[in-house]
Amino acid sequence: MSKTSLTKDIEKALYDYCYELGHIAVDEVTMPGNEGIVDTLSVEMRGNRSKGYEKIWRFYEIKVSKQDFYSKNKLTFLGHFNYFVLPVELYEVVIADIPKHIGVLTYSKGNITAKKKPIRQKELIINEEVLFRNLVTSMNREVFKAKQIEKGLSIYNTETLMKEIVKRTAKGKSDFLVDFMLETYAEDKNKFLNLLIDSSVSEDYKELVLSVLSQEHKYLKEDVVLIKEDYREERRLKRDAWLKIRQLENQLKEIAN
Repeated sequence: MSKTSLTKDIEKALYDYCYELGHIAVDEVTMPGNEGIVDTLSVEMRGNRSKGYEKIWRFYEIKVSKQDFYSKNKLTFLGHFNYFVLPVELYEVVIADIPKHIGVLTYSKGNITAKKKPIRQKELIINEEVLFRNLVTSMNREVFKAKQIEKGLSIYNTETLMKEIVKRTAKGKSDFLVDFMLETYAEDKNKFLNLLIDSSVSEDYKELVLSVLSQEHKYLKEDVVLIKEDYREERRLKRDAWLKIRQLENQLKEIAN
């Protein structure tokens, strides 16, 4: 599923945060079995070459709204240290429902701040070799995406793009392709969407076209929900501030009298 702009901003800030700490981090790492996909995974290499290294694994789950936080989606907390990463406004709302052993990082204006320390888990729930393999696999995926960004869509003609969509759809990979194009080629997104709704598109592609446009509509609606939540929160903060000002004014009047 495509991500909201806020989720992408948090991911970038979290990556920078991990990089500054000297940790190796990557987004969306698949766990084996039914353990799901962790939003961000990082590993810290403690020790030195002569004495050897200990790998410290940290799992991060990003939540951007109350609905997101309280959803029944699986939480992938399998590391030595596990964290929620939340907008600072959301943290104040859900603070009472955060488990004791889970840490919290908050996001505000492009920056990540540590708010609550996690309790270290003595043992990893997952085999470390499998974890490291999946980390490397996900890093390889990100390198591939970065190299594709350099190319963009402009070098491909309409026929080539549509053949690729059909080929991937036949293999059950259409969701990946749609998300990949809409997210990775941001500057070319309009070209991709216009390609899909172009009148020259074959009847064979209509179902795919509707699916893609429905996804884009869904993602835009999610952004609108977040914007509305931010607006309501801003109004609440202004109202609270105004009430405090009125209380202070009344107290000053009482003192003056």
